Amino acid sequence: MKVLATTATLIAALATFALAPATAQSPAKVEAGGGSAALAGQAAYNSGDFATARAKYQAGCFTEGNSAACTNLGAMATKGEGGASDLALARRAYGTGCEKGQAEACENYGSMLKAGKGGAKDAAGAIAPLTTACNASFATSCYDLATTYFFGRVGNGPDYAKARQFFGKACPEYAADGCYALALLQRDGQGGAVDAAGAAKSFKLSCEAGKSDGCLEYGVAQYNGAGVAQDYAGARSSFTQACNTGNAGACMNAAIMSRDGQGGAADPAAAKRLFGLGCKLGIQDGCTLAARIGAS
Repeated sequence: MKVLATTATLIAALATFALAPATAQSPAKVEAGGGSAALAGQAAYNSGDFATARAKYQAGCFTEGNSAACTNLGAMATKGEGGASDLALARRAYGTGCEKGQAEACENYGSMLKAGKGGAKDAAGAIAPLTTACNASFATSCYDLATTYFFGRVGNGPDYAKARQFFGKACPEYAADGCYALALLQRDGQGGAVDAAGAAKSFKLSCEAGKSDGCLEYGVAQYNGAGVAQDYAGARSSFTQACNTGNAGACMNAAIMSRDGQGGAADPAAAKRLFGLGCKLGIQDGCTLAARIGAS
């Protein structure tokens, strides 16, 4: 039996990723030694006086140069706390906080530069703050760097070696998309040597984090024994897991294994149901194969 599902190219897979820009965090406690405005902002925020907090954080950031005040101001301006949402102000605040060495500010500033929020897109300008944040273990920033290099948004074109490097830093914390992208590069030998075992491990992490295609690909690896011990029962389980989240190819694979008794007992009723799901999800062969089961 041949597993039917084939995978999209890395470019197509990455293009479908729905990675949200790093979201501003709730204001944190101003570090010890903060200036009077920064401390007053924290006290006002803790008491629920957001308008005063925002004004004090603004003074603490731009007058006192307090990096935590800048980060807190950026969060409030992004979310519209203590006043209207003001992405330009948030971008300026995060930029100032990043210059002062606040990694969380760099995470948000780099994300805003990359996405063009609060001002023009600036992929090249985003590299330095995202690198600072990535080096401080902010996985979303590592992922942002990886996609920037993968798509060639800086330099003279795609840099798969750097993309693979930063996807590796994004995984396992940003497991669903970061590990999945890393796995595709490892499997296909882009940006480095083919690493079937690494790919299987990364697909598994992505699957465990809830990415349907990660479960599909891990099932293919289990079925074929690619980088992991051949395990038909495990493959059937992985395909079923992906099918349950609406993955048409996985439904077809689980159906074939259920029909043919691979990885467990033959189960015509399950096979018919799974083929039917593949049909509903757009695979015409699923309709045909479902109709054949139980037909006289």
